[in-house]
Amino acid sequence: MSASFEQLSTSLFDVWTQRFHALDAEQGGQPSGVAVDAPRASKLPARLWEIGDKLLCPVVGTCLSMDEVRKLARKFGVIPADANDYDAHVTVVSHCKKRNALAEAVQQTLDRKHALWLGRFAKLKREAEALNMWLAALERGEAAGAMWGALTCRAATAALRQRVYEDIHMLSHQLGAGARADLAHVETLEQRLGEVEAESRRYKRRGDEELASRAMRIRHLEQALASAELRAREADALRQQLNEQASSRRMDALERSLAAAVAHAEAMNLKVERAQGLEERLTALQTDHKKLTEALKSVQAERDALERYLDAPQPCDVCVADAADVRPDFAGQRLLCVGGRTHLQAQYRGLVERAGGTLLYHDGGREEALSRLPEMLGQADAVICPIDCVGHPAYYQLKRHCKQAGKPCVLLRRSGLASFAEGLRRLADGQSEFSGYGKSGVAEPATQIMLKV
Repeated sequence: MSASFEQLSTSLFDVWTQRFHALDAEQGGQPSGVAVDAPRASKLPARLWEIGDKLLCPVVGTCLSMDEVRKLARKFGVIPADANDYDAHVTVVSHCKKRNALAEAVQQTLDRKHALWLGRFAKLKREAEALNMWLAALERGEAAGAMWGALTCRAATAALRQRVYEDIHMLSHQLGAGARADLAHVETLEQRLGEVEAESRRYKRRGDEELASRAMRIRHLEQALASAELRAREADALRQQLNEQASSRRMDALERSLAAAVAHAEAMNLKVERAQGLEERLTALQTDHKKLTEALKSVQAERDALERYLDAPQPCDVCVADAADVRPDFAGQRLLCVGGRTHLQAQYRGLVERAGGTLLYHDGGREEALSRLPEMLGQADAVICPIDCVGHPAYYQLKRHCKQAGKPCVLLRRSGLASFAEGLRRLADGQSEFSGYGKSGVAEPATQIMLKV
């Protein structure tokens, strides 16, 4: 498959090169370093310096990597060695406004890199077909190659290019708002996960060493106990001989030997008690290991929930049933978030909207009045509350409301974005902290979690 792709890329590059040579011949053989303003035949695809100045920035920034931009800029000597990424980007964009050696090199790099998309858009003859292919690629997250193909295809019009520009512009706003914070949080979680795994391995290794040491000590104690029992039997035999003998001196010697044997036995008992203490310590270590394992599973579940929101594609019409495995679908339900970090409100809302729901937000009484909370609780279909960042009055008010109304409610121990994503998954799975009132009118017990203000 790789070989066929390379052959296709090479053939497309040759076709485009022939077209560029033909265009140069039609325009009077102008050198590549001089801009040419002569009209171009409409049957040929648009070239980089012909698509419009405002499209050059998103094309260079989206369709090429920063390494490729810097490599081209250094090759033609348009930036100093210590130039930063922004300077390299702006310099290459400014040189691409007219036809020159650098602009043609950028054109060739784009054609080689996105040859597959150029081939797809080259088959289209109508603007509507090109627009549909562009929207489908944008939906799948394949905007880079599709953007270059849509802007330079023969079916491209000013309206289509404006639509592509608008879509890319809004996409950059949506992604730039929370991508860096989310990725940094995921990296922190992965680092913490590595630390927990390393600590778990250390505890396991230490437990194994303690267990091996305890087994060795038990064997030594068993041998000592057998030796003590043997000595005790010998002492009994000596005592019997003592009764048979009349010499008081022999009697005293035997009693001293018996006392020594008893003292040795008591020492052995102390060692046995110490071994029992070590066994209890091993049990405590195993309990700690189990708690760490559960904490690790919780962190992994939060990380996986967030990755499903960040990485999972939107489901198509054919695979709606499979989309439930990617992220939950709230089907337009209104979710009320009480508390949490106010600066993550936009990210909370983005996760809920990606799951098909609508987010209502109340900061838990820190700045917003608690008098608004009952109305918002009445409007919501479900409630989610990060308990590490909410006031006590707001918590008890939503708890009472959810019990009385039988409304689904999930409490989060942390207010981070990954914990919020895991809470959405729990809501979608039908989990709830409060089960409401029974037939007797008495509230059934709910999960008890310590509040943090």
